Amino acid sequence: MEALWIVLLGSLTAGYFALAGFDYGTALLFRFVGRDEPERTRVLGAMTPFALGNEVWLVAAVGVLFGAFPRLEGELLSGHHGVFTAIVTGLVVFTASVQLRGNSRAWDVPLIAGALAVAVGWGWLAADLTGAPAPLWGAGVVALFAVHGGTFLAWRLPGRSGERAGALARSLVLPCAAFVPAVVLLSGSARHPELAVVGAVAVVVLLLGSRLASGRTAFACTALACALPVPVVFAAADVVHVETMAHTATLTVLTPVALVVLPLVLLFQWATWWMHRA
Repeated sequence: MEALWIVLLGSLTAGYFALAGFDYGTALLFRFVGRDEPERTRVLGAMTPFALGNEVWLVAAVGVLFGAFPRLEGELLSGHHGVFTAIVTGLVVFTASVQLRGNSRAWDVPLIAGALAVAVGWGWLAADLTGAPAPLWGAGVVALFAVHGGTFLAWRLPGRSGERAGALARSLVLPCAAFVPAVVLLSGSARHPELAVVGAVAVVVLLLGSRLASGRTAFACTALACALPVPVVFAAADVVHVETMAHTATLTVLTPVALVVLPLVLLFQWATWWMHRA
């Protein structure tokens, strides 16, 4: 049962990075991809239908963290107030800007700033957990999300906007491919270095694969590349283990709930993509 909950927390967190990552990446790039207002409207329109649905993965992961990992939740919140303040502020600003940007271009700056705060915030937290330099993690996560967002737009947007997005994504692949191995080498607190190295190699292969592929194949590569840093951090910092979990009796009560909620999350995500498959 303990292994089930560890896998569940990791899967939900990885799913959030794989999907919400292209939302933040799109926001970071949309002023570069869209050269005029009609193009920028199409860029945001490609991402907007998925934005709130992708955040559901984070909500589910936080629910699992609070319910099944109370000690870990306490350690994270008590030791990283500044990081979580930046992330939550960025999420609120980003989500509000996505909804309101259609009414005014004045929301462009909050949209970009919110996405940047979220990306840097997650990098900052990963740096604290792994012992690697915070600037490296912050810049790496921003670049990784930008690659993911550009790959998504290259797949979903026709014409010059899509071509421009693809060129931006490909130009960032090599810096991103250098980021993960550097993080692994500089993680002084790594307790399972072999797992971290395997994850880092997989991320590099996926990023290089996205540069050679196109369409949904390239998008799948960057989605997995955004998801894999989650187990890399778990392995490097050893933050998730049995000692941080709730009592077995609590997990026994929570397990049926998870077995109901998780399929609903997956169904909701599938429905969102199916309705906007074109």
